[in-house]
Amino acid sequence: MGSTRVRSTFPPHGGMAAERLTDDILVEILSRVPAKSLCRFNSTVKDSLPESALRFTNIPGSGCPMIDASFAFVPNHWRLELLDCSNGLVLCRWYAVSAQGDEFRYVVCNPAMEQWAVLPDSGQTDKLSTSLYADVSTVRLGFDPAVSSHFHVFELSEEDHWDPDLTGVAVYSSETGRWVHKEKRWHEKIRLLCHPLPSATVFLNDNLHFQADGRCLAHRVAAVDTEGETWTNFAVPAGLVDGFIQRPQGRLHYANFQWGEDGVAVRLVVCVLEDYDSKEWILKHSFDMSYILEGIDVRLDLDFDWVAIHPECNLIFFTLGWDVRLMCYNMDCRQVKVICKCEDGQPPYLPYVPLYAELPSLHA
Repeated sequence: MGSTRVRSTFPPHGGMAAERLTDDILVEILSRVPAKSLCRFNSTVKDSLPESALRFTNIPGSGCPMIDASFAFVPNHWRLELLDCSNGLVLCRWYAVSAQGDEFRYVVCNPAMEQWAVLPDSGQTDKLSTSLYADVSTVRLGFDPAVSSHFHVFELSEEDHWDPDLTGVAVYSSETGRWVHKEKRWHEKIRLLCHPLPSATVFLNDNLHFQADGRCLAHRVAAVDTEGETWTNFAVPAGLVDGFIQRPQGRLHYANFQWGEDGVAVRLVVCVLEDYDSKEWILKHSFDMSYILEGIDVRLDLDFDWVAIHPECNLIFFTLGWDVRLMCYNMDCRQVKVICKCEDGQPPYLPYVPLYAELPSLHA
């Protein structure tokens, strides 16, 4: 499981003490750092050392080899910011060593195969904030290896910070190598659900799905296709606003809590969209929250974060408590298990499963 937090082992400008260190001294220092702690880079020591890369938490017992979190195979960068994951591919903002100021490009990587590709400029990156919580656009990755070896990157454009209604989309296709820009195709004023953090998105049936709300509409699941032509939205399961969407077993799932009159969560509910055309949600699972929390005194609005629903199994991953315990709930046997503590982990979290296949749209 990957967190979007980027930790800086070596800042680009190390302050007055670092400025007095020569290249030879730096090499000597780095040679004594344990290999797992060392952020590797491509050539000789430079004035601006690359920041440590992305933080991954490996689920114990998974048997999967650890991914090189330094992303050293991506050349000439001093910083990477993780934006999204999709079926083994990772989307980042890539800040080149030679970049001026906050200039960046998007890069899509397959860390398991150490492949990568820098995307052409969409023409809208000058409008984006370099913060994770960008006001003008939300950027997401869509990839389904069961359907195609090509991926898509979506930039969802908003009016502005004070009036964040969606206005359009820019979509990059690795098949064409180009971006297309389209205005939104619905009449209602709808905005992305981004409180307190950007919500999860799901790539399914060549559509990017995301949670949204509107001035005249209740909470919705909205979707836009890879051409930017078809825009749809439909209701979430009744009484389950501000939930969590995923696509286990190739179907759209929606999970959330049912709340009692006293404002306490009483049940965990999971619904599935069995028939995509009818947009009718079917109850898949519900469970008493007292068994999941196991008597732990927590506030769900402060101490709980969704992580993922397993792509193949009926497992829900989440973090719980002030000490950020990564936990798993098994819907089949109705059991809760603590996996590990995510030291320094902060939401939002992104599920990552390695993809051991070479893609023609990426290169090593």
